[in-house]
Amino acid sequence: MKERKKQSFFKGAMILSVAALIVKLIGALFKIPLTNILGGDGMGYFSTAYDIYMPVYVISNAGLPVAIARIVAESVSEGRFRDVRRTLRIANTVFFITGLIGFCIMFFGAGFFVNKMIKNPGAYLAVMAMAPTVFFVCMTSAYKGYYEGLRNMYPTAIAQVVEVVIKLIFGFGLSMLAYKLGTDEFAASGTVLGKNFATFEEAEIRILQFAAAGAILGVAMGAMGSWLSVFIRHKVRGDGITSEELDAPQNVTPTKTILKKIVKVAVPIALGSCVGQITGVIDLLSVYDRLHHAVDAGYDVLRAIYGNALPATKALEDIPNYLNGCYKGMAVTLYNLIPTFTVAFGVSALPAITTAWTEKNTAELKDNVEAVLRMTMLLVLPAGIGMSAMSHGVLSLLYGSKPEEVEIAVPLLAVLGIAVIFSSACSPINSMLQAVGRADLPVKIMVGCAAFKLTFNYITVGIPQINILGAAIGTLICYVLIMLISMYFLLRITKLRINFMTVFIKPAVSAILCAITAVVVSRIVMLGASENVGTVIGIGCGALVYVVSLVLLRAITEDDIKRLPKGEKLAVIYNKLPGIKK
Repeated sequence: MKERKKQSFFKGAMILSVAALIVKLIGALFKIPLTNILGGDGMGYFSTAYDIYMPVYVISNAGLPVAIARIVAESVSEGRFRDVRRTLRIANTVFFITGLIGFCIMFFGAGFFVNKMIKNPGAYLAVMAMAPTVFFVCMTSAYKGYYEGLRNMYPTAIAQVVEVVIKLIFGFGLSMLAYKLGTDEFAASGTVLGKNFATFEEAEIRILQFAAAGAILGVAMGAMGSWLSVFIRHKVRGDGITSEELDAPQNVTPTKTILKKIVKVAVPIALGSCVGQITGVIDLLSVYDRLHHAVDAGYDVLRAIYGNALPATKALEDIPNYLNGCYKGMAVTLYNLIPTFTVAFGVSALPAITTAWTEKNTAELKDNVEAVLRMTMLLVLPAGIGMSAMSHGVLSLLYGSKPEEVEIAVPLLAVLGIAVIFSSACSPINSMLQAVGRADLPVKIMVGCAAFKLTFNYITVGIPQINILGAAIGTLICYVLIMLISMYFLLRITKLRINFMTVFIKPAVSAILCAITAVVVSRIVMLGASENVGTVIGIGCGALVYVVSLVLLRAITEDDIKRLPKGEKLAVIYNKLPGIKK
């Protein structure tokens, strides 16, 4: 039988990374203008619905596909292609039931979530509008995991792009429509959906609740489009498994055994995939309640800290939603940009590492582990350090129409910029632990660090002098612990000794030089130009210094260059650069 065509780890990672870049660019076209319209209040409602949904999304979009990918990859490596097909059929049934249950819980439990658990009742409509998304992401996850296990990352990439395009068009459009209809009605009659309001400030709170729900409804429509894309593609193009492969002699696993295996593998991997969202869940469960305490205990302190950034007309009961909207809508939105790309590294590497581990190929295992870690650090170190150093400039550039919210978000992003370095590394490290058969470890580590984060939030967010900043600091400490502990166990289990100089130290030095350059250049430019101009030029110069320093420090290897498209030709050019040893 001829060898199957399959994507290499690096090609798969490139496909998913390009898709992630497209998704984030289009997502920015959705989220940034939406934040400029909804402000801190509206984004508070939007973020509440998203935070309830995100653990389900991560489990369905990362955890469950990883579980299916691992099972499929094992079956393919052992030549059991009939089991591969049966795995998809069983997964579709399991995930249909899971998605239906998730939809019912979120839709019918919306009141309980916002009134009892979170204490943000204004988010009720947005949470209900998010419920269909749970069903469709579960249905999509079976197909994503199936093709990822076959080392074909195109269906996942296409589904992600389809989802974000639909979300942009309908989410932004419905939100704008809801806001316009609400403001027009108030201007004409002093009412919103028939309810009288004395001032526009009071009416706008209600209008923003509907506008946030409209944006969330667009998210649900995007999830449905994502499922349709993979479903139709599978029906039209198939999976590439040949009749020769299906007819070859092979042991066939009973359906019940495959089902048990899916559950056994999926549950710990799905829970472990939540590690990237653990701080969001903890913040959701604790921040609103503790912010209410901070407001009650020290409103004057909050007013002294934030000054004009905290509107004097804001009702006391609306301040927690406003502060959390600045945190989640601005700082966390930028913070979440980077981990998406590193998730792609882990997803793409999992089949290759699973195969190397199963075949006891230590050389290939070491090569793949080092490649994942090095690519992760090359991306997250300059992004995180730069985000922290340039927090005011970046936020002002993107959210210039909301200067009050920007002032609140600046110190939050400065902390989260460092946190993103560690949180972004957690997902690929966890994927590698799952690939070597230790899917239980990320769950255990997550539980311990979640307890710390919850305790830290409870203590610090309730202190008026710290308030919402406590959530950001807790996120940083939590992910430092998770990343270091996970890394320790990965190296101990695999018995690998990686090159720390190439993987960590050289990229870190280059990233620090990048950040220093960006700050210095931006401040020089701002002597004769606006902050936005200085920020853009500073970031551009910082990026140039980063690339040059990587080359001079040999942080990028010749093998890395050869893995790129046209890599052999690029490697020849790379070796001719000054300072590169021949």
